[in-house]
Amino acid sequence: MITQLTPLFAKASTSVKPQDFFLQKGSWVRFSKEFPDTHKWARGKTFVVHQEPIIVPYENSYILPGADYKDVDLSNSTAGLKLYPENEQVLYQIALGFKKGDYLMHIYIPSGRYIYSLGYSSMYPDVTSTSNLYLGAKTSTESSPEFPLLHIYAIKNMAAYILRHYVTGGVDFEKCSVKFYINKCELREIVTPTTEQEDKALLIRYYTELTGF
Repeated sequence: MITQLTPLFAKASTSVKPQDFFLQKGSWVRFSKEFPDTHKWARGKTFVVHQEPIIVPYENSYILPGADYKDVDLSNSTAGLKLYPENEQVLYQIALGFKKGDYLMHIYIPSGRYIYSLGYSSMYPDVTSTSNLYLGAKTSTESSPEFPLLHIYAIKNMAAYILRHYVTGGVDFEKCSVKFYINKCELREIVTPTTEQEDKALLIRYYTELTGF
């Protein structure tokens, strides 16, 4: 599940803070029925954030040469950054802010599966293609550390989000820096949700629902 607010929000009002877009105590969350048996505690169920969430900042960066890229795994795998929960009934809402620089970011879940692709078979992000290099690419223009408008959502043992850091050609070296804000939310199941709760809950869709159209 990925959400992104329009960058216009960052300029709408000086009173708007990144925290305003995070889940709060009392927020409702509903998981899609497409989640598999490995996530049966969440599949098709509605929850409430029953404790005040905790926002944990974290920064990660890499220096890369021009026209080169590096894939970064956000999951708790051996080689991952380990930004996922380790317990069930916990949801991490992770905001991503990209520092300015001559680089861009592509997002996959899992590795090799393009979220920001189009329906035509050849229209997928590709750092080796001059025409598709910027397709679905994320930069500080879309989501900055000051206003991280790009949010992803993770639960225990979910497929890995992959960030592909790519430094644009013609640059000797560039530092690709991402500021993460991990909003740790403890969930409590609403056994018999009302229609209002189901309708207004944030729907967390499984990654297979984000492609193919």
